[in-house]
Amino acid sequence: MTTTAPVEHLQEALKLQADAEVDLFYIKLKNLAAEFRFKSDDEVTWQGKKYEAMACKLSGDSQSADGEESRPLLQAMNPLGIFNSAATKGQLDLAVVTRYRVLRRNLDNDINIYTRRMWYVGRIRELISGQSISLELRNMTEGANFQIPCRQFMPPDYPMVTL
Repeated sequence: MTTTAPVEHLQEALKLQADAEVDLFYIKLKNLAAEFRFKSDDEVTWQGKKYEAMACKLSGDSQSADGEESRPLLQAMNPLGIFNSAATKGQLDLAVVTRYRVLRRNLDNDINIYTRRMWYVGRIRELISGQSISLELRNMTEGANFQIPCRQFMPPDYPMVTL
């Protein structure tokens, strides 16, 4: 295959690599000041917050074209039973789980650019004391007490409506 591109451009194109995405997890317990910050692999500090190294995996995170979301499963190691007390006291129920997805170079340079997804803990699927915990996550808008605000069709935005 022949090309008319300059040799320098071809050399630079061969150097290009995809930038890795890193998932940072933050769990905030409901009605308590306790929080957990962790990520898979090594320990990092990003935006002044320390994320502990802990093996974890988020699976089943998907959205359909009509906006329907799945219930992903967050599996994490439970070293020394750090989640045991919160799980047995019911403090993980409705805890907010936030995933920050950050490019590796932004993480290394402490740049505040990320994508964020939030869920709440629907239920604890499995707790193996001192080994692992599995949390079923639910969409923030899913639940019995959640209401979506209605749209109001009122003047002046809608002059044809009279009160």
